[in-house]
Amino acid sequence: MEIGKINKLKVIDITDKGVYLEGGEEGHLFVPNRELQEKPAIGDELDVFVYRNAKRDAVASGIIPYAIAGEFDYLMVNEVSAAGALLDWGIAKDLFLPSREQTNKLKADRSYLVYVYYDEQTRQVIATMNIDKHLGLTKPEYKMNQKVDILVAKENEAGYRVIVDNAHWGIIYHSEIFEKVKYGMRTTGYVKCVREDGRIDVALQKQGFRATDSISSLILDELKQNGGFLPFNDKTDSQAIYDTFGCSKKNFKKTIGTLYHQRQILIEEDGISLVNEE
Repeated sequence: MEIGKINKLKVIDITDKGVYLEGGEEGHLFVPNRELQEKPAIGDELDVFVYRNAKRDAVASGIIPYAIAGEFDYLMVNEVSAAGALLDWGIAKDLFLPSREQTNKLKADRSYLVYVYYDEQTRQVIATMNIDKHLGLTKPEYKMNQKVDILVAKENEAGYRVIVDNAHWGIIYHSEIFEKVKYGMRTTGYVKCVREDGRIDVALQKQGFRATDSISSLILDELKQNGGFLPFNDKTDSQAIYDTFGCSKKNFKKTIGTLYHQRQILIEEDGISLVNEE
């Protein structure tokens, strides 16, 4: 069983107030009914989050926190003291961020980027703001257009720095962003390349002609539903293109160019139209 993470534990007893799970060396762990998604039977296995209380006893919760050990997230500060800060991470027991793990002065009711981990010395799940210490510990090995999970961390002159798969720093360039992006946002990204310094260039859309396949279908469907004409071409504003087709202007231009060469559409001064198949 891993403290600070989601564990699959077997139901060994059921009472009016909740269920008891087999916790191995940690003993039997109780989960109240209010935290159960559905009523289990003895022998069923439940996915529960396991942490330690103030007495260092293991506790199982049917509620999964915003971030578990090994993950990064923006969490709201509930309270600040000389010892540290208490963060809201979605379960009853606040997450402790010790003063020694803070990199700047914190204020209540504001969110900060933290890394969650199980501290062997204190035997507690805690948070830290020393983000760089927990990134880039392994060599990033990705292929172009490989799908990754990203967390938007901070903005700089070039774009938005993102945390890739809870393991590496990456960046999305301003020139390649065609949707609203904000700190703490979790979404799917696509790897463009891995640089020599180990950081990763990421895009919010797939790169290359493979990315145009689904866009082609969408454009053709929109044309058919709008009488064979759409007021969009390579001169159309990039935001209008994204709002309609969910892609960058670059990919849109590449797609309509492909459709034109396939003789499926005509590119006109005021838009694009379906080729008359008669």
